[in-house]
Amino acid sequence: MKVLLVLALCIAAASAGVVSHTRCGGVGTFREMRIANCEGAICYMTPGTPYACEGDLITSTAAAALRLKVSATYLGFPVSIIDAVLENSSVQPGVQYTVRFTITPNDILSGNTLPVRAEISNDASGLVEICVSVQVHIN
Repeated sequence: MKVLLVLALCIAAASAGVVSHTRCGGVGTFREMRIANCEGAICYMTPGTPYACEGDLITSTAAAALRLKVSATYLGFPVSIIDAVLENSSVQPGVQYTVRFTITPNDILSGNTLPVRAEISNDASGLVEICVSVQVHIN
């Protein structure tokens, strides 16, 4: 049985394209990253516009709850975008789940291309299941 994990920060109706990602750790399996109105190696974003993001993953262990952390690296420093426990996110190993969230870039970052990192961990143990990074250019 597949369970859908949803973190809806904003409702956005748009087509999500497959975005290239780089693994940055974790013991689980990550399948695919999709971001609204993006596709390929770099996701071009407009400040103030919400972008629906979703990723497919398979955890390595059971967890009562998962934590999602999304951050960008700007001038060498991490900038936290999301740090939240996902509601109703009980998972079992070997089952594919989809996590959804929305990010809205700030105009302070305009003109910059930077890595945005998403990390999903077991909230109780802290075990990092998935860590992926995508390149984002803020118009």
